[in-house]
Amino acid sequence: MAGASLGALVLLLTATPALADPSAPTARPIAMVGSDTTQDLGNALAETVVANGGKAVASWDARPPVGGTTRVTTKDTGCSFTRPNGSGAGRQALRAALGQDLGAGAGIFQGDNVVGCVDAARSSAYSGTVAGTTGSLTYIPAGVDAVAPAINRNSDFPRNNSFARIQRVFKCFDNNITGLPAQPVIPQAGSGTRQFWLQQMEITEQEITLGDVPCLTAVAFPQEHDGSVLTGNPNRIVPFSAAQFIAQTNSAAITAAIPSVTVQDRRGDAILTGMNRPGQPVQQPVVGGVLNPNYPLNRDVYHVVGTNRLAEPLIDQVFVGSDALVCNQTVNVGGNPRRVVELLGFGVRTTTTDLFHQTCGTTDLKANS
Repeated sequence: MAGASLGALVLLLTATPALADPSAPTARPIAMVGSDTTQDLGNALAETVVANGGKAVASWDARPPVGGTTRVTTKDTGCSFTRPNGSGAGRQALRAALGQDLGAGAGIFQGDNVVGCVDAARSSAYSGTVAGTTGSLTYIPAGVDAVAPAINRNSDFPRNNSFARIQRVFKCFDNNITGLPAQPVIPQAGSGTRQFWLQQMEITEQEITLGDVPCLTAVAFPQEHDGSVLTGNPNRIVPFSAAQFIAQTNSAAITAAIPSVTVQDRRGDAILTGMNRPGQPVQQPVVGGVLNPNYPLNRDVYHVVGTNRLAEPLIDQVFVGSDALVCNQTVNVGGNPRRVVELLGFGVRTTTTDLFHQTCGTTDLKANS
């Protein structure tokens, strides 16, 4: 396990140009792709986590940054391929990098041979609904997120709703909320947030494909955590990461603490709403500017690595265990150390309750996809 103490990891950062995709992959031995939800966290960790005397992680955005392209180059040679947009695409790229066959030949991801080109995938969802403890991929928790219904701030929708009310709208059983027309919207295919949300709503991708939930295809699937889908549309409701909402709200403070990291504020007119389960009080996704881990729809977010690579010293030091660098990395905020994962809006679990709710750095959760 990594042996560095929390205090020893505090970095005094100096201003550097704004960065999304890394410009020098040779300097970053761990190449990471995938989730939109955690891409800003990935960038922040890439700029702060140091091992063996240098920055250990290179993290490529799910969305092309300003001036970027739809392709990425993750290693010195032979590693140019289509940018994985979302958790599912990130995990597929990782599987191909491990030499697995996704259906087009061993190591092929979207037409390119990517063997050895990806070392870790950012994922905001687990690949299945039943937790597993065996498989070629290990899902290592990095933080806690909550996914809340977002509405237009100018909407007359209630600011608090029951889970049942939201579920009925997304399953197309109801087309209104308290008598007001309601149009549910889900993110793009491959999104971990889409996968998590549909699992919570008890909707399958097959049902969407077969047209069994027609209200979900009435609006083109937008990029996740982008409030512009609500602009001028007070009848829409869309799942939104609370951690992303916090990070976008605090984008200036994040750049002040880590000058090379810029979080794009995409909230627009979006606000997050409270929710409760039957017999439970209403919980807000964000309380006092901090993520509420007790919100009914909370989830772990992960760094996914090949199970056969867990024992590698650098993978172990960066990702594995309660002393992992990504779990404990801090920066100075207002003269005080603060965990990077919390600065970027996520929570940190202090106890493990089950495989889907574990402390940072745990390596028990596994799967083959």
